[in-house]
This record gives sequence, structure tokens and C-alpha cells, in this order.
Amino acid sequence: MRQTAFALVLAALALHAQPDLLTRPSVVIAKCAPQYTEEARRAKVEGTVVLYVRIGPDGRAANTFRVQHSLGPGLDEKAMEAVKQWRFRPGMKDGKVVTVPATIEVNFRLDDSSEPCRQGPAQIEGKQRNGHA
Repeated sequence: MRQTAFALVLAALALHAQPDLLTRPSVVIAKCAPQYTEEARRAKVEGTVVLYVRIGPDGRAANTFRVQHSLGPGLDEKAMEAVKQWRFRPGMKDGKVVTVPATIEVNFRLDDSSEPCRQGPAQIEGKQRNGHA
């Protein structure tokens, strides 16, 4: 009896130590390359803007961005414009879709051949662009 109780306590501790199997972070599923400002292109600025953002249950970045690492010459704003167009698989907690915080790196490379983000406001819900919703 004593060994059974000890085994149950060990099993409970092992289960408690396991990561929450019903929790997952958000993941980028569709993205485009940020656009350069003319000033940054002329200055040949390259690097990474790091943003803190919250990803909503709809798979979109909320409008509350915080710049954690800046590149200057308008590139922080261009990074935010790009991320607003990205789409994410929403995060989950206890099996339910939730808003989750994320740190996102947006790379600026002069020779980037990725599809650039379009200018203007984020795409209208329901319209598809190049196979991505």
C-alpha cells in the first residue's frame, strides 16, 4: 500500500512537470517583405527591427506594437505596416484560441527577393492575395 501511494505521488509530480500539452504559441503562416523608405535605401541601411506585438484569435497582429530594436529612417513604421499584413496560426491555451504576445523580427535586406508587402492599409477581410487569406 505504501509503495502504491508513493508511485501515485511520483506519477502526479511527473504529470505536473510536463508542459501544458494544450498550449501552443502563434506561428507565422503567411508573410511579405517590408518595404524600404527611400531615405533608408539611399543610406543602404540593412538590419532587423524587433517588435513586441499581440497576436489575436483571428491570426492578425493587434495595433499595439512596441519597438524593441529600432533601425531608424522610417523602417520601424514599415516593419509595423508589414506585420499588420502577415497572418498567423493563432495561439492556444487549454485548447482554446487566445490572444498571445509575440516578439517578431522583421529583416531589411537590400537584395531581398521575397514578395514585398503592398502599400496602403491591411487587406480587406475575406479577399485573397496570392493564395493567402
